[in-house]
Amino acid sequence: MAKFKTHYDNLNVSRNAPVSVIKAAYKALCQNYHPDKYAGRPEEALRIMKIINGAYTVLSDSDKRAEHDRWIDRQEREHATDKAQRIMEIITKTYVEPPVTAPKNLPVSYLATINDFWKNACFVGNKVRPISIQRSKKLNWILGFIGVVGIVFTATVFYGPDLKTKTAASANRDIEELLKKAKHALNKGQVAKALPLYLQLAEQGNADAQFQAGLIYVNGQGITKDDKQAVGWFAKAAEQGHMEAQTKLGFMYATGKGVAQNYNSAVYWCFKAAEQGDVIAQYNLGLMYAKGQGVAQDNSLAVSWYSKAAEQGDAHAQYNLGDMYANGVGVAKDSKQAAVLYRKAAKQGLAEAIAVLKKWEVDSRK
Repeated sequence: MAKFKTHYDNLNVSRNAPVSVIKAAYKALCQNYHPDKYAGRPEEALRIMKIINGAYTVLSDSDKRAEHDRWIDRQEREHATDKAQRIMEIITKTYVEPPVTAPKNLPVSYLATINDFWKNACFVGNKVRPISIQRSKKLNWILGFIGVVGIVFTATVFYGPDLKTKTAASANRDIEELLKKAKHALNKGQVAKALPLYLQLAEQGNADAQFQAGLIYVNGQGITKDDKQAVGWFAKAAEQGHMEAQTKLGFMYATGKGVAQNYNSAVYWCFKAAEQGDVIAQYNLGLMYAKGQGVAQDNSLAVSWYSKAAEQGDAHAQYNLGDMYANGVGVAKDSKQAAVLYRKAAKQGLAEAIAVLKKWEVDSRK
């Protein structure tokens, strides 16, 4: 990771964050560090506000933001070059070439090619009638050398890519097999057996296994509950773009489980997952915009995210969106639309929606 701060870091947003998120993050930080509200010294608040304002000035202007992005790219290339040089110095001192082992179960066509090549080489050798025994030995040595070179060349050109593909496919099958074993054990309630299998793959960088390991630690079924371990594995999977892990990590930050409560980070990870279509993340993002948690309160954005989740059938989003239509919050008041949303949530058994509809029915009879 580059050892330099950017304006994105100063506003705690990602480089691909849309203008709406940048604006929301800026408003939230202004509320937190305004000299009249900041718990620390006034001069410290002013220093931070200067940084925040400078960052927003750049990122809210498309031309300035593009120039800042180019500067980041240059910095990353320079840091990458320095890091690569340091790594190469270490490699040249410590690297030991692994032993070359012959692949097992070579393809039949591969062996047939070698056999044909060798027969042809021997045929040519038999046709040549050397004058003396000494020259015959020399010629046989040459033909043997040519044969070995030919075999290696043929294997490399025609079967090298195929063997690499088979090796990669075999590795993928091994991973899938371990994941199936772990899932099977988990479904049977054998958590202590499933966890080591998931951890084995998680430590190799498998995002699905990292997410599952996080779930086991956060649920604490069959093992000691460990929210910190859960956050660690969720974070690794989330950084690889795992949608469900991003949602879970956002929830952990919002609730302060296993990590210091941080609504800004909660918004960040929920936004990542919501963009990928995760219904829970969309609902949670709507909730945070409605309450002003980690972002400046924005009822119109709350309506937008609730709508996305409601369209996917989330009962709580349908109910909350119904409330906003019923009261005209963030959207024009529309009792009919509110009723439609309440009914959708009630069909799924949501008690709050059922209660509202009953109350409306009673009120309509009066």
